[in-house]
Amino acid sequence: MTLRQALSQVPDPRAHNRRYPLWGLLALILVAFLSRVDSLRGVERFARANPHLLPHLGLRKAPGHTAITLLLHRLDPEKLQAALGQVFPEADLGEVLVVDGKHLRGSGKGKSPQVKLVEVLALHLHTTLAQARAEGREEKAFLELLDRLEARELEGKVVVGDAGYLYPEVAARVRKKRGDYLLVLKGNQEELLSWALEVFKGMAGRRLPGETEATWSGVRDGEVWTYRVWASPYLPEEVRAFPGARQVVRLWREVRHKGTGEVRRTVSYALTSLGPEVADAKRLGSLLLSRWEVENRSFWVRDVCFGEDACQVRGVGAWVLAVLRAFLVSMLHREGVREKKAALEIFSFNPLSALRFLGLYAA
Repeated sequence: MTLRQALSQVPDPRAHNRRYPLWGLLALILVAFLSRVDSLRGVERFARANPHLLPHLGLRKAPGHTAITLLLHRLDPEKLQAALGQVFPEADLGEVLVVDGKHLRGSGKGKSPQVKLVEVLALHLHTTLAQARAEGREEKAFLELLDRLEARELEGKVVVGDAGYLYPEVAARVRKKRGDYLLVLKGNQEELLSWALEVFKGMAGRRLPGETEATWSGVRDGEVWTYRVWASPYLPEEVRAFPGARQVVRLWREVRHKGTGEVRRTVSYALTSLGPEVADAKRLGSLLLSRWEVENRSFWVRDVCFGEDACQVRGVGAWVLAVLRAFLVSMLHREGVREKKAALEIFSFNPLSALRFLGLYAA
């Protein structure tokens, strides 16, 4: 399905005075964002400065700031997300799904609270599959997302997340949909954490059959990163009572600055439904670290390249724009664009190329 077809399926909330087609307004925002525009005022100025783009978007004249703003605050972001997901319906989601929360920092001011989203992303595609607004605790929003995701989207997948999602209800729901989980274990589950510490006290003396250990290092940004991971399937009864728990994991990390010699060390723990027969310490450690790929390759791009943190649109409008930015990041990854900032600079010099990139150029 083309992007225009997908955008045309988004329900139009406007009852009358539809001077501008809905798909054209949304496509205009996408093209403007690719061209390094980072505000709705900027979208209006972009449209006026590039009248040659408007016929390709079904627009007879440049829309004003008010028309764009009112539309965004009336749209249903979940239906927009579902429509955009049809652009690549047959994409292989891969083995790993990452769940993480994201604050839209510029969306809060005075009595208007920041919009906080919980997102599920396909790791190897860096593609946002679903978003939900978190009004309170994040795991409640994640449970809503799990209900929305079809069983085939979770079957055989590993859901990786931080401690905010380590709750029995979440684990049970993932297992019910035939998925597995690997969730960080912190102070929010003090009793589980204390039992995990006991497991690794015993493992320090000697390893039992099925227990695994892995160590590896890497160099980046003038620092040496060393990881050491232990995994054990010998769980106390209190831990085995957690839905689907099969192994507990300990990840030790040391970061040494090559120039100054400064050393930082951290230790974290995790609980997983993956058994030792399918996941050893090396694989589990790699899965735990995959959470940071989402931060670096998706959220960072949205914040820095697309100005999401600085955007001051409030409420539902902020969520709608987050859906559009997440789609653009997915497009850039799917097309193999490695240097995102450089690509956006090129699009800003030639907005017509952004139109072509999105498949919106009408011959």
